[in-house]
Amino acid sequence: MADTTTVGKSVRQKDGRPRVTGQARYYADFAFKNLLQTRILRCPYPAAGIANMDVSQAEALPGVRLVMTHKNYPGIFRTALHYVGDLVAAVVADDEEIAEEALELIRVEYVKKPFVLDLKEAIAPGAPQAFEGEDNCHDWEFHAFLSDRDPHTRLFKTKTPSDYNGFGDIEKGFAEAEVVVEQTGFRYAYCKSPAMEPRGCTAHFDGVKLQMYTHSQGLHDEKYCLAQALGVGSDKVNLVSPFTGSSFGGKNADVLNPNMPSHYLAIAGMASLALHLPVHCGYSREEEMLCGWSRGTITDVKIGFTKEGVLTAMDFSHWQEVGASGDKYPPKNAMLATGAVLYSRNCEHLRGKIRYVYTNRFASVGWQGYGAPEGIFAVETTMDIAAERLGIDPLTLRKMNCMRTGDIDAGWDPLTYKSAYISSSGIEECLDVGARHLDWKNNWRHPRHKTGRIRHGMGVAIFAMGAGRPGPGNSSEAMVKIFPDGTAALVCAIADIGQGQHTVQCQIVAEVLGLPYSKVGLVCHDTDSTPFATLVSNSCGTWIQGWATFEAAMDAKRQLLRLAADKLGTTPEELEIGEGGIRCIAAPDKGLTFKEAFGPIGHYGGRHEIIGAYVNDSPHPNCLRDGRKDELYIPKEKGAQFISLDVDTETGMVSNVRVTMVQNVGRALHPKIVEGQLLTARHGVEHAVLGDECIVDPRHGWLLNPNFIDYKHATSMDCVVEPFVLEIPGDRSHPFGATACGEGAACPTLAAFSNAIYNATGVRLIETPFTPARILAGLGKIQAKGRKNA
Repeated sequence: MADTTTVGKSVRQKDGRPRVTGQARYYADFAFKNLLQTRILRCPYPAAGIANMDVSQAEALPGVRLVMTHKNYPGIFRTALHYVGDLVAAVVADDEEIAEEALELIRVEYVKKPFVLDLKEAIAPGAPQAFEGEDNCHDWEFHAFLSDRDPHTRLFKTKTPSDYNGFGDIEKGFAEAEVVVEQTGFRYAYCKSPAMEPRGCTAHFDGVKLQMYTHSQGLHDEKYCLAQALGVGSDKVNLVSPFTGSSFGGKNADVLNPNMPSHYLAIAGMASLALHLPVHCGYSREEEMLCGWSRGTITDVKIGFTKEGVLTAMDFSHWQEVGASGDKYPPKNAMLATGAVLYSRNCEHLRGKIRYVYTNRFASVGWQGYGAPEGIFAVETTMDIAAERLGIDPLTLRKMNCMRTGDIDAGWDPLTYKSAYISSSGIEECLDVGARHLDWKNNWRHPRHKTGRIRHGMGVAIFAMGAGRPGPGNSSEAMVKIFPDGTAALVCAIADIGQGQHTVQCQIVAEVLGLPYSKVGLVCHDTDSTPFATLVSNSCGTWIQGWATFEAAMDAKRQLLRLAADKLGTTPEELEIGEGGIRCIAAPDKGLTFKEAFGPIGHYGGRHEIIGAYVNDSPHPNCLRDGRKDELYIPKEKGAQFISLDVDTETGMVSNVRVTMVQNVGRALHPKIVEGQLLTARHGVEHAVLGDECIVDPRHGWLLNPNFIDYKHATSMDCVVEPFVLEIPGDRSHPFGATACGEGAACPTLAAFSNAIYNATGVRLIETPFTPARILAGLGKIQAKGRKNA
């Protein structure tokens, strides 16, 4: 790798000090004179209609400023309610106590309706409809069949709408397979993202502009949606997000979609515009737990192999529960686990049927992994079954078939390109690193050789995750300013939701300009002062924003060198920038200070700043093979995860959990931040062995674990996570060779756990979470319903 001075170093994070000292200001910290408080009346039924509502007593209560219902704000509130916690009304009052009292005075006559709370039941014929008049189960609208494969590039040239994703001839593929492995009924539990900061905002209409203080994953995208929902121009709204108290991808706000949990923005915004006063609308922990769920799936997998273990065909059937939600896109990422991407090396025949299913079990969102962990759980567990059937080591089978650099990504996003090249892999190397660390060759043994009460198990799974696919909506912009005193500023709206983007982008600027990192500032907190930046999701920040930042810095650098060259009587190519100014490469003693290069500064002379700018309308030209727009390279998160654990066969308890997370990141722009991203593998422990899932009263639809006491999150006391960061150079899709990192750690965990538990006990668990009861039932010590065997 090329030597660098800032990139690749674990510099102090730009926002680290205020975060750890308590100086950071989140949306709830913005206080204004006469700040009003909001409380929301929520539906007590999983499915209901509003027959009548009387708010007269609430409106008459002293201190109540506004009562919002479907009658005066139909764009926010509806008469049809689809889950426990759905919006019925909101009260805006002088303080919280008055708002709470007013809620008690609202009289609502509900009409209860049939409901469905289980994914399997929602799929069944005759099931109650989660949304009245609409089927629960929907095929993915962008299913396509790829054909007309170029014999030289291996890229598909034709994409035809179909009722499934696929290529080749699936029936022929299985007919020719010598070994076929099939497993049905994988179930991934409905889970919750563990963000500490509940959703909310503070709105302040100052008579000219609506200032919205909130958390954000994409300031500009969310501002445009909010302005449309409020019925005002985008110039009248400024979204401000100094700090976000974690997100894990689950706080993407889309106010235009009434089924997404973004109502706080519309409620506070509408109220502030109407009252000309600041309004705070923040969710309690219990309210936060009623939204932002994801992950419920049912999956069937069938894979064909040669007797030597070469994968030839794969059939993948996948149902994803999205609750009473409007986010139908997570299911598509399940295809990343199949022969479309993860096992694209040898797979010649593929069929993937994906569907999204509505239920009345709360509103879901996409969060860390955005549909990929569900598919990987099913495929990677099936690959372990196949390894045993074929008599091949689980690592060897994966290394034979996993994607490699230059293989074809046929992931079927609804974008313009049909297929693309995978810019880098490194999965084989990741498997080798983990295997050496755990001494897999000597320590892994088949479960039939294990006895005793406490049994040790080891499991592995590999993964591939998307990284901001190029196409509509995946553009990003940046400006870089250089000042006469030798400092610079990055002007960029990329969100930092805890993954360190602000720091990494400033490192890129410092590296390009040749300035110390400490001399690069950041303007990032609101939409009025920044250009558009991509939504932080699908691990696209470093990749898509990275190019915008790099090119904007290069633009500013070229301008400064031209300015200095004119004064030195030389060419820009003969100059370089350093901490002290601009100097001649061949004669370092000859040069100018920044101030001298800028010239006299005053009201009537000199340059006060240099501004470089760039719009990365992805894909960047560097991502194109020989400049061909139909032959592009796209990066992937990729790697391997190993689980080591002990199982008590008398109690079913799992202990001594050790997670070894290995990922090829191409180039670690900030090694400590990258390690921190890999540590999020701990979240899988919550959904594997801590029993986390959405527990609902089947009679009433009430959430029975609505807080962080009953819905536990994993800590360092529950497991040890060992991160291994691999830096394999050569990925051309980023200016410094970095690839995506951030969501991959969540993708393989459930599969690796399932494989480790099987390796310890011989019990194959295909339904999460892996509770002691399920382990004991698999061992035959209790019945599935929890009663002991006679």
